[in-house]
Amino acid sequence: MVDALTICETGFKAPTECDLRGPILSQLVNDVKKELDEQHHIWSTKGCTIMTDGWTDRRNRTLLNFLVSYAGGIVFIKSIDVSTHCKNATYLCEQIEEVIDEENVVQVVTDNATNYVDAEHDYSRMW
Repeated sequence: MVDALTICETGFKAPTECDLRGPILSQLVNDVKKELDEQHHIWSTKGCTIMTDGWTDRRNRTLLNFLVSYAGGIVFIKSIDVSTHCKNATYLCEQIEEVIDEENVVQVVTDNATNYVDAEHDYSRMW
């Protein structure tokens, strides 16, 4: 950003905080959504891998993250606060299945915690 500003001519007015959080942010959000729609087309035609991992943040909330890995790279899909839920195999299976229903998934990758392993076994029995 500094390099870009140094090539600006005298009198250049930098965007205000209001500009940055208003129309500029809205345009960036729209650009990201458009890019994700294009990537989603690749996922739906060529398949993808759902990756999930749980972690605890600084406020002691347990979060479950979902990512998609495909030929073009890895994309963060969503994060769910699961602090108030029992993170047993059934609950994890439901959350993973919700994401799978949205994509053309060829495999699911999770960490090796017991509840994830149990969820994998429960889900594979359903098929």
